[in-house]
Amino acid sequence: MRKLLIAAALLGLASATPALAQSASMDGVYAFQTEPYGDEQFAVSMSGAAMVRGGRGNLAIRITANEMIVERASKRSRIITAHQNCRGERDGAQISVTCEMAEPLEGYTPDTFLLQPGENGQWAGVINGASQVTFAPVR
Repeated sequence: MRKLLIAAALLGLASATPALAQSASMDGVYAFQTEPYGDEQFAVSMSGAAMVRGGRGNLAIRITANEMIVERASKRSRIITAHQNCRGERDGAQISVTCEMAEPLEGYTPDTFLLQPGENGQWAGVINGASQVTFAPVR
């Protein structure tokens, strides 16, 4: 459980329809949301935003992730905000995103994403190899 489940409320990933995934610019702002995750002790979810710049191959992505952690027994909650600089690489229609912390945050491990194009410019996949995540363009 990533050191106190401090994932990061990730911000954004690319937008493009599947047919345009290889050629269209993905510049823009995206909002993202994970499915709930955690364990018997903590309920966790993450949301955030991403600014994406780049073209056909490599993407530069700045993410602000907000992770809400709720202790199941006491119902106490806290929100952790992480700022990350990320690099996205395309392999066909799939995008692999690797992040580094823009600002140190004790106990927080940078996030990774593996995304596939979806409908209406959305991207869906997994964060940190575990929880489902969806990115949607902000219009």
